Amino acid sequence: MGWFRSLFGKREPSALVAVSALLDAPASPRLVGAIEQIAEELTEVRLGKGLARLRPQLILIFARQSEDAARRLSDSYWTSDRGHNVGKDVYKAYSAALGAFLIVLDRRPRSKTPLLHAIAAIEALKPPLRIEPADPDGYGLATLGEIQRDLSGLL
Repeated sequence: MGWFRSLFGKREPSALVAVSALLDAPASPRLVGAIEQIAEELTEVRLGKGLARLRPQLILIFARQSEDAARRLSDSYWTSDRGHNVGKDVYKAYSAALGAFLIVLDRRPRSKTPLLHAIAAIEALKPPLRIEPADPDGYGLATLGEIQRDLSGLL
């Protein structure tokens, strides 16, 4: 039965292989989980012809932020004396940015650069974080900025 398992057993998804090739070191278990989760959202079909070639890079941009949020949430070091863990801010910002990106993808903008539309959609998420006390330490705002920077690097 060993040969059957090796032939048909659990295989590494191609997205994980492609994204892992972009990393300098092996992915942590948390990052692997994030990559698999994001890969389910950012399918080649959803990305379309123009962005499908950037799928591993796009998955990695969002997976890194998801992994960062999970890492901070699991470590009390990132919890203030007020009981607020900045991982929550990172997670909310990452989720909002991914949601904005998916909306842009689903609208299929006529522009040849849907990444520009996504960057603009993420920019629109920033003002509430600047004026509301929901992101007291600025980690959510920084997360949005990192995602925008990384998406801009793909242009």
